[in-house]
Amino acid sequence: MTDALPRPSCPRVIPTVPGPPLIGSVTRLSPLSLRTFLADSYRQHGPVFNVSGLGQTFTVLAGPEANVWAMKESSRVLRSREAWQPNDQAFGVQRSLISVDGAEHRAFRRVEGRAYTRSYLSANLARALSVTAEDLAPLRAGDELPVASWCKAVITEQLARVVVNGTARPYLRDLLTFVQTTLMVRVTRQRPPLTEHLPGFRRARARSLGMVEALIEEHRRIPPAQAGREPDLIDDLLAAQAADPAFWSELDLRVAAIGAFIAGMDTAANTLAFVLYRVGQHPELMPALVAEADAAFQDGPPTLETLGRLPHLHRFVLECLRLHPIAPALNRTVTQDFEFAGYVVPQGRRVILGTTVPHSLDECYPDAGTFDPDRFAPSRMEHRRPGAFAPFGLGAHVCAGSGMAEGLILLNLAAILRTLDLRGDPSYVLREVARPTVTPDDHLTLSVRAVRHPAVSLLA
Repeated sequence: MTDALPRPSCPRVIPTVPGPPLIGSVTRLSPLSLRTFLADSYRQHGPVFNVSGLGQTFTVLAGPEANVWAMKESSRVLRSREAWQPNDQAFGVQRSLISVDGAEHRAFRRVEGRAYTRSYLSANLARALSVTAEDLAPLRAGDELPVASWCKAVITEQLARVVVNGTARPYLRDLLTFVQTTLMVRVTRQRPPLTEHLPGFRRARARSLGMVEALIEEHRRIPPAQAGREPDLIDDLLAAQAADPAFWSELDLRVAAIGAFIAGMDTAANTLAFVLYRVGQHPELMPALVAEADAAFQDGPPTLETLGRLPHLHRFVLECLRLHPIAPALNRTVTQDFEFAGYVVPQGRRVILGTTVPHSLDECYPDAGTFDPDRFAPSRMEHRRPGAFAPFGLGAHVCAGSGMAEGLILLNLAAILRTLDLRGDPSYVLREVARPTVTPDDHLTLSVRAVRHPAVSLLA
């Protein structure tokens, strides 16, 4: 028996976004056009609509009302397995934190979640800040900061040092090749399966997995007490395996551990790149941001609590998350018929939760296309409308590292503004690429006009 809702005697037909014969509108679900397409379709068709073509049908739930529904009901009638199991299989496992739901998901999250919290980052802030200082130190007046690649290198290394006491530097190119290609083949389908058989990919995969396996073995040989450090993600995983070896296989440990290296390279790193793009585009906002960054570092490295209380920096980052969210939509599969907004969505249907559609709506954010950090000021608080703000996803699968991601973005922004006087090219037009998530392209640079303070002073 199931507790599926009874179908209305005359169910309403879900509207379908039109498109060319056979092809339909499904090709407009590509990462580069997804957010705009979903927002435009919501304005035309409402909170429920189908996207069909090439033998596929997706039902989209969008708008603030869909987000409110999803926070309450999605875990009951939607699951993640079909969207993410192909990625699991690339690692040789049948399940992972992002592909399971219910009790199994909570079991993964209890073990893996601690090392991605804001409080864990706060306790290990010095290690994260040392990476920023190292990567800022070589820059001199007249240099160009290559935004996208710099952000990927910094964020990935910060997560490696903080979360697993490792380093990504010798393996960064391999990690990028392995992880991004796997996701583009298995999840977003941007690359053909043949790509995984190319020699370059296979070398990158072997080096990346070998690095993680060596790191796990090192943690086994030298436990935290002997190493003189606090337990990290791998220590938590090893403890969980010892307590329940039937649940945690060696492959499960490997997949979870490599998450420390990949958790931010296509999420927090890309958001930081968009933050720096906005730094270059809005010189009128820089005096207030620079003043706050200087105040934060005046008496030594700041705490995350200090950074979170800096109003202009915090609002600036939140507005970047609104316009350039980490997770623009979620893919799920319907486990039983359910009704939303007067429509019945059938069991087995693939669903897209357009979680960030409200970010683009004037009814949620007046003049939504305009960059305006003061939306988050106490007098406005536009994001407090129910369902209006979901940059990290929502529901049971909301990003486990959202607090850490926001903390790293704030920390890096403040450290950069403290160290460098940067200027953007006023003629630059944003060009985005998807690898697989959206990021500014490699042509985005910022000019270093001067070194305001030595990078090493960030650690003083």
